[in-house]
Amino acid sequence: MEFLTYSATQVATQLPTLLVLVAGLTLAVVSRDRLGRPSRLMLVSGVVVLLVGALVSLAWLLVLPRLYTSGGASLSSVAVAQLNTGVSLVLALLHPTGLGLVIAAALTGRRPTGGA
Repeated sequence: MEFLTYSATQVATQLPTLLVLVAGLTLAVVSRDRLGRPSRLMLVSGVVVLLVGALVSLAWLLVLPRLYTSGGASLSSVAVAQLNTGVSLVLALLHPTGLGLVIAAALTGRRPTGGA
C-alpha cells in the first residue's frame, strides 16, 4: 500500500509537466503553416527530448524504491547507486538539450530589427 501511495504521488506530480509537453508537441505538429520548417523541427525535437526525459525520470522514480527494497535479491546497493548515477547523468543531459532546442526554435527565422 505504501508503494502505491508513493507511485500515485510521483505520477500526480509529474502529470502536469507531461500534459504540457504532450500539448506542446501536438501544437507544434499541427501548426505547420505558422512555423517554418527549421523552427518546427527544432521545436518538435526539443519537446520530444523533454518528454522522453520526463518519462525516464518518472519511470526511474517508480523503479528506484523497488531496487532498494528488493533485499539484495537482484542488485547490490552499490550497483543501484551506480545505476542511479548513470540515469542522473542522462537526465542531466536531456533537459538542457531539449530546452536549448525549444529556445533555438523560438529564435530561428527571426529577422534582425532594422537600424536607422
